[in-house]
Amino acid sequence: MKIIILISANNDAFQEDASGETARILRELASRIERHPHFSEGHDQALYDDNGNEVGFCTVAADSQKWEL
Repeated sequence: MKIIILISANNDAFQEDASGETARILRELASRIERHPHFSEGHDQALYDDNGNEVGFCTVAADSQKWEL
């Protein structure tokens, strides 16, 4: 299995402190993953900035699945 994380940092939440906002999103994702009892292929999580806008995703995919950025 592979874990794909994509975050688009093209909005206002990233303007003042892009590294801090990215770290906050990743900490929130890590917390959700730890609480998820069945983290496996097909598990998807939308990622949101501090303003509540969807800015990316995390997905668990099969090793054979192709992906592009």
